[in-house]
Amino acid sequence: MVYVIATISVALGHRPIARRIAQWSLSFELAGVLGVGALSLIVPELFPDQTVWSQFGMGYLFIPLVLPVLGLWWLTKRARV
Repeated sequence: MVYVIATISVALGHRPIARRIAQWSLSFELAGVLGVGALSLIVPELFPDQTVWSQFGMGYLFIPLVLPVLGLWWLTKRARV
């Protein structure tokens, strides 16, 4: 669900409320990837089954880690234009 909210709000990022929602959802997603990624490496028994965010999204070609970073970069770039 976070991916859907992030995608729609980034697409509508020219609107102030959409921009705030995009920043929040992308930051939440990035925090989740970093938190779960770190925990899955430090305490692997917490995540016996692979998740999208496990090991920073390694099983998904690190796309879960890269997408929020790119989205936040895009919002920052668009704010300067």
